[in-house]
Amino acid sequence: MRAQARAGGASGHDCPMTQQEPARAAWDALEAPWGSAIEMAWQSYRDGGIAVGAVLTDAAGAVLGEGRNQRFAGRARGLLAHAELEALAALPPDKDRARKCILYTTLSPCPMCLGAIVVARIGHVHLGAIDPTWLGIERLPDLNDEVRRRWPQIHGPLPGPIGAWLTIAPCLNTNGALLRAMERTAPRNAALARAVNRRYQESAHLPGTAAQALEDAWDLLTDSTR
Repeated sequence: MRAQARAGGASGHDCPMTQQEPARAAWDALEAPWGSAIEMAWQSYRDGGIAVGAVLTDAAGAVLGEGRNQRFAGRARGLLAHAELEALAALPPDKDRARKCILYTTLSPCPMCLGAIVVARIGHVHLGAIDPTWLGIERLPDLNDEVRRRWPQIHGPLPGPIGAWLTIAPCLNTNGALLRAMERTAPRNAALARAVNRRYQESAHLPGTAAQALEDAWDLLTDSTR
C-alpha cells in the first residue's frame, strides 16, 4: 500500500533562478499533449497514486481523452485502473479513425494496456519512459502476422532530465514491482527515485504542478543524465 502524498500548493523547496530557467524552457518546449499527460501523472502522485498519465489525440492533435493511473487513488480505484485505458475509452468507434489516433503515455504500457492498443489499432504511441518490468514485450509482433499488422509505431522515450523524471516518477513513494525491477536493471535510477522522493517529502508542500515538480528536482535530474 502506498503512503498518501501530502497535500499542498506551491513548492516548499527553493529553486535558484539558474535552475528554474532551464527547467521551464524544457517544459515549454514539450508538445501540448505531453504537458497534459505529465500533469495527469503528477496529480496522481499528489493524490497518493502512481505517477503515470496518458493522453489520446486525433491526427490533428486535438485531445480526445486523457487518463491517469488510479490503482491506489481516484474515482475508478482498482487493479485495472490504468492511465492508458482511461484515455482509450474516448476512442471513436470507427477503426479507420482509430488508426490515425496518437496515444501519449508517460510510461511504456503494460501487457494489458498494450493489448488494448493493439486491438483498437492505435496508429502511433509516444512513450515518455520505459518500464523495465515488461522488458521483452516489444517482441510481441513476432507472434503472428495479425499482431504485426496491428502493431503501432512506437516513438520515444523522451530524452534528458524530463525523460529521467518520467522514468522514476512511477517509483516515487512506492516499493512496488516497478521499483524492484529498476533496482535489478538500473540501480542508479532507483537511487534517483529515492533522492527525488526525499526532496519532495522534505518540502513544506508538494509542488502544485508538474512544471514546479520538475523545477524542484532539476539539479538531481540533470546530474543523473550526465
